[in-house]
Amino acid sequence: MRAMSLMAALVVAVVSVGLMACEPADPPSNKAGASPAPTPMSVARAQARPTGPGAASPAVSTEEMGTAADVSQFQALPALNAKVFSLSGGDPAANGLVTYFALFGGPAEGWRAYAVGDYVEWKMTEARAGRVVLAVKQEAAGPDGNIRSQSRHVFIDFAWDGETPPETVTVNTGP
Repeated sequence: MRAMSLMAALVVAVVSVGLMACEPADPPSNKAGASPAPTPMSVARAQARPTGPGAASPAVSTEEMGTAADVSQFQALPALNAKVFSLSGGDPAANGLVTYFALFGGPAEGWRAYAVGDYVEWKMTEARAGRVVLAVKQEAAGPDGNIRSQSRHVFIDFAWDGETPPETVTVNTGP
């Protein structure tokens, strides 16, 4: 009987060691080449258009900009000598990305940045001479006090000859 107990204990020990050496099974995967489900910001829509006249957005002074450590999202536009970037700020639970568009006026002039708005998230959908379009998600308190999200497009229009950046750009919104 005692030999049987020792034998059973030995078998259990060997099986346990063997099982510990096994690699976990691969998790089930989607079909080959399948894309992940789209998120609200990645769904393609018809080309967006502004709904009315835009508002002038003046250049922001360097003192108002903060430091590079504050940059939380960045999109370079080398063909336009421009960039779109966000600084972490505001309420992180609602519209924490304080977003700017900037044009480079050369080494002597440096960057001239223009305030675009405060968003929860943004993605560039178009960039060409004279226009940059962002798909944005913005949050605001509804009449009942609950936070409501709104997705829309922001149009940044600018006239620039590639020399000194303009004093203002036009910022407009649309669906």
